[in-house]
Amino acid sequence: MKVKYQRYFPSFAWGLLALPPLRHILESSMVTHMLIQLPALAFVGWWFGQGFSKDLTRKIALWNQWGITGMVLVVITMFYWMLPRALDAAISEPVFEAAKFFVIPLFIGTAFNLSWSSLPPIAQGVLKLEFWATFMRLGWLYIVLPDRLCANYLLGDQRILGYILLILGSVWAVSWALKILFGIRWRWA
Repeated sequence: MKVKYQRYFPSFAWGLLALPPLRHILESSMVTHMLIQLPALAFVGWWFGQGFSKDLTRKIALWNQWGITGMVLVVITMFYWMLPRALDAAISEPVFEAAKFFVIPLFIGTAFNLSWSSLPPIAQGVLKLEFWATFMRLGWLYIVLPDRLCANYLLGDQRILGYILLILGSVWAVSWALKILFGIRWRWA
């Protein structure tokens, strides 16, 4: 495939995620909504940011010194979309659904792409630790609460998501421990 067409791939992936049949499948379960659709939208935004010209990236870098501004935007947006009320609104109200399809790719994916590499290593470590802690807190919360947090999803769905978040957080912690203690690096090639 020719290189000049690769810049359209993020738009194609975004359009595919916005198609009603696929959107309905991904939003029918709390697990697929939070662990597949939202990260996929963020990945599309990250991919979109890869295609920015060097001139545009330099202009954005003036406002995003050391990646701090962009990562603050990422964190605030992520915390909003982790709220159960935000998930309910995205399913029940078309305005929030449309906002989700624009805000997550731009404010999470693209901002992450433009900010992460210029963020100091200590700040990267702090953010990784906070994301891990958020996985563990949400997982525990979704399991132990006797009431549904999302009105559009069943209590069983919420608990399954909680267990999956705890498992993912545990795998993440073990991989970090192996990397830090023994220098083991995972190769995904």
